[in-house]
Amino acid sequence: MAIPIILNFRGIILVTIIFTGLGIYMVNLHSKAKETYDKSTGIIEYFAKEYQNLPSRHKGDFRYLKINSYPYLFEIYEPNSEPTEMSIDDLKIGDKIDIYFYETYNTKNIGLNRFAQFIDKDGQPFFVRSGFQMHLGLTIITLAIVLQIMAFAFWWNSGKLQWSGKCNGHSPSYSKFAPP
Repeated sequence: MAIPIILNFRGIILVTIIFTGLGIYMVNLHSKAKETYDKSTGIIEYFAKEYQNLPSRHKGDFRYLKINSYPYLFEIYEPNSEPTEMSIDDLKIGDKIDIYFYETYNTKNIGLNRFAQFIDKDGQPFFVRSGFQMHLGLTIITLAIVLQIMAFAFWWNSGKLQWSGKCNGHSPSYSKFAPP
């Protein structure tokens, strides 16, 4: 069974607007200053490379951290850190840290926060999340804009892209038996 897909100017523009919005959301979320994130200061109660059955992939790349002042466990992807003088592996149980993060609705459902952005101890950074998500958002925005320009060019100059998927006032036929 073939599923008909109508490629038209309006459809492409709608999709690229959605992707542009997604890119703007990603850039906005991951380019904030440290002070704009939620902050919790506490003593490390648990710190290891594994927690129960986690991680299910990339063993050794994750760190699991629990502090006494925050109800959920933090899952931190260590390779996603920018180089700092001290690394996250220099922390130990009993250290007092400041952790900057944000939560999603899923954080409370699964009891795991995957969105730690910064970890400081005595004002010194031990973890600074890299800008990969921000760069990904910028890439999505750029690709959406390029696709919009290409769609406009195909619609305006060559006529190879229809405005709404209708040809000469009739909707396109997807039957293989339809006359040309």
